[in-house]
Amino acid sequence: MRILVTGGAGFIGSHTVDKLIAGGCDVVVIDRRDPPYKNDAAVYYRRDLNDPQTAEVFEKHGFDAVIHLAAQASVAVSVADPVRDAQDNVMASVRVIELCKKHGVKKIVVSSSAALYAAPQYLPVDEKHPVSFLSPYAVSKHTMEEYVKLSGIDHVIFRYANVYGPRQDPHGEAGVVSIFIEKMIKNLPLEIHGDGEQTRDFVYVGDVAEMNCRAVLSDGKNETLNVSTNARTSINKLFSLIGKYTDYTLSPNRAPARAGDIKHSVLNNAKAAAVLGFTPQTALEDGLRETVEFFKRTY
Repeated sequence: MRILVTGGAGFIGSHTVDKLIAGGCDVVVIDRRDPPYKNDAAVYYRRDLNDPQTAEVFEKHGFDAVIHLAAQASVAVSVADPVRDAQDNVMASVRVIELCKKHGVKKIVVSSSAALYAAPQYLPVDEKHPVSFLSPYAVSKHTMEEYVKLSGIDHVIFRYANVYGPRQDPHGEAGVVSIFIEKMIKNLPLEIHGDGEQTRDFVYVGDVAEMNCRAVLSDGKNETLNVSTNARTSINKLFSLIGKYTDYTLSPNRAPARAGDIKHSVLNNAKAAAVLGFTPQTALEDGLRETVEFFKRTY
């Protein structure tokens, strides 16, 4: 298969590209930046999806499928600049969908977010949970989902939990795992907001990439699926585990709880298991150890 990965130079995208190529696929990447983890077997185009020249990539390569991962991924940026958020997450996605329709792409896999569940009404959250919005980011991701559903193209929509792992940038749009690890390996002070007993569902990037690949190569279609471990981990527990792997010697500074932060989040992954025959396999301890080793080598 010939597959386009938008955002393929990024954190999740680069792992997905590596897995697709290992599985024998021909892979083309469109990304706004140069690839820091380039796979020499892939073809890379540096451009914005809103650039009209993106159409030339579709015309040249004739894709069987598209994995659309390119996005504005920061809730804070969406609040500060909702126009940019809509351009990157809605308009760019619509352009990709229209190019898929025009050029006969058979399947599209897209990345959405657990942010659509806002403050959960029950746990673990399944795909039938009502959607709700606490940020423009959540609105833009939901809008993208609806355009995909209306496209008439076979599709899989993934709602990711908290993805972590090697290659995650500890700055900008980073998650708590990469932020903690960078500070801990440098033995710098860090903050935990609130009592630290808030919980999240942390899923390893290698497992996320595996699900992206399975979705594009499988018969599963027209599904919205959670990507998660179905396990809750507190921020205090996360701090303790990373501290063990980094020999961190400082106690965390306790900061006030952040306005709008939800207390608990965990996603039910049973539907993904039924549709794709796979759920994330990497234990948190193993994933954190791999991520710490990567950060020690890199930073």
